Amino acid sequence: MTDQLLLLMGALCLYLLPIGLVAGSKRTRGHEKNGWLIGTLLFSWLALILYFSMIPKGGKQKKR
Repeated sequence: MTDQLLLLMGALCLYLLPIGLVAGSKRTRGHEKNGWLIGTLLFSWLALILYFSMIPKGGKQKKR
């Protein structure tokens, strides 16, 4: 029973980790971040890989 609980808690932490990373990231904001969070909720690690590969590191650049 204890092993199953630890396994379940570990799986839950691994599932929630990408959501926390996207939520805490400064690469996006507003509705764009909401869209990425929904995608991460549905597709977890796949959406996280796409997020880090598609969104520029500095976020959106301000126009002068």
